[in-house]
Amino acid sequence: MSKADFDMTGLEELSSKLMAAVEDFPGTAEKGLITIGNKLKKECVKNTPEGSTGKLKKGWKHKVEGYNGSELTYELVNRHPVHHLLNNGHVKKTPGGRTIGYYEGQHYTEKSVKAFEARELQPGLEKLAKKLLKKAGSARSMTSTSCRPYSRS
Repeated sequence: MSKADFDMTGLEELSSKLMAAVEDFPGTAEKGLITIGNKLKKECVKNTPEGSTGKLKKGWKHKVEGYNGSELTYELVNRHPVHHLLNNGHVKKTPGGRTIGYYEGQHYTEKSVKAFEARELQPGLEKLAKKLLKKAGSARSMTSTSCRPYSRS
């Protein structure tokens, strides 16, 4: 086996077990997704410029949609009215409409996402996968023990 080859035995079985666990325990999957998403939110708040009032940092809101594992999403947005202007940049104009310059965007959202993906995403997903698989394993063992006939002696 060369350095570029990977051993993929058991990957399909693990993937199917993980998806089954997500379908069986959507509440656990949702809590894990919120935990991971809140780490992203903290990273975004940390990298957002302070501004004169500090309200730009407070504009970050999240929403979780979907209930089962295949449709579960975490959406993070900044509701502040000038967020997109500071993040992406904008043209500076006079009250008469003449263009006098351009404000280069700071791209703090993209920087935050890249930093989060590099540091927090993989360990968070691994932790969630372990928790789901552990819960699925314990649930299956509980159902197998609870289905045994009870006999009084």
